[in-house]
Amino acid sequence: MTILRRAGFGVLLVLIFTGRAAAQSSDDFFNPNAIQRIELWLNDQDWAKLKAAFQENTYYPADVVWNGQTAPNVGIRSRGLGSRSGTKPGLRVDIDRYSDKQTFLGLKSFVLDNLTQDHSGIKETVAMRFFARLGIPVPRETHTQLFVNGRYEGLYGLVESVDKTMMGRVFGSIGDNVLNDGFLFEYNYIQENAWRFEYQGSGLDVYKARFDIKTNETKSDTTIWGPIEELVRLVNNTPAASFEQTVGPKLDLPGFVRYIAAQNFIAQDDGFNGYDGMNNFYFYRLEDSTSHVFIAWDEDNAFLSPQFLFNTRLGDNVLTRKTLEVPAFQAQYYNVLLEAATSASDWLQQEMQRQFAMIANAMESDTKKPYSNSDHATARDAMLAFPAARITVVRCDVAKQTGTTLPAGCQ
Repeated sequence: MTILRRAGFGVLLVLIFTGRAAAQSSDDFFNPNAIQRIELWLNDQDWAKLKAAFQENTYYPADVVWNGQTAPNVGIRSRGLGSRSGTKPGLRVDIDRYSDKQTFLGLKSFVLDNLTQDHSGIKETVAMRFFARLGIPVPRETHTQLFVNGRYEGLYGLVESVDKTMMGRVFGSIGDNVLNDGFLFEYNYIQENAWRFEYQGSGLDVYKARFDIKTNETKSDTTIWGPIEELVRLVNNTPAASFEQTVGPKLDLPGFVRYIAAQNFIAQDDGFNGYDGMNNFYFYRLEDSTSHVFIAWDEDNAFLSPQFLFNTRLGDNVLTRKTLEVPAFQAQYYNVLLEAATSASDWLQQEMQRQFAMIANAMESDTKKPYSNSDHATARDAMLAFPAARITVVRCDVAKQTGTTLPAGCQ
């Protein structure tokens, strides 16, 4: 028996929504051009328990209603690291928590980002759309108003889970074979032990601690983490002259360069080359392949400053340093920065303005957010000032570094 039926709402919702429900897809759910409305219906006591124990990962049963469609008896839990909140919980929604065959619009789960660390409310969604323009694998994201038992709980980011469903969408198929059965890892940031891709020895436990396996979990440790140990060892031990030839089959090096250049352009201070070591990414070993790729995740600390240096901490991380010692990849890094500047020049500020307009009312009426509307306005102005200034800084810095003609406006 579902939560809605136990509460006496199920029949009423079916009557109201059956006529309105039409064929919908996950693309509609994550439509970036419309703010969504998601309802959660669950026992009030369970919601109170989740908020009181927000540091725990305890699941509670709930029903999800979106656009006339219901996913009954899903599991919800608190989520996040520094963003966890007892007032405005970030949530993971597992559609298949209590029924492993259940999906919703083809999805097995999704994330509700509480936006507590982003006063602007749009850093994450803008960054992911910008990365997608640059050809970087990213989850789909948009904004939603969240209602729990009919009460408005605030503005949230609606984020696609990085899972087998997303892998199939991003990497496609060869014939009838969907390329989603590789090895997917979520990187685990360990606060007391920052890591910058230094070799950790041949034992696999240290890599198991860093790379949390999300698919093929029943395979042997050697099958799952052995290729990561090998990759880290090769990166550390291979000289520049043979680096591409040796490491290239194990890692999509051009894709990696594109990823770190894009993160630098948006001034991400807590990403792969983060201030306290690597952070905030997924890692995927492609199906039937030895090659790994990076997948962007959690960019809500981006847009730090237009003056963010183009070479910030590039020498600190072993993988970054060794890759950029190869002349072709160093040239690519600068070219992607310029490509990002060109892509941003006719799009980035307009996209920011569009998203700010879309979320304005929902943000203003969100009484659960841990910052004021005045704080939001200040963050909004800083975001809108970022694109023009960042484009100029990047173009000037790359020209100075490569010895090419300085663009107008450089000092």
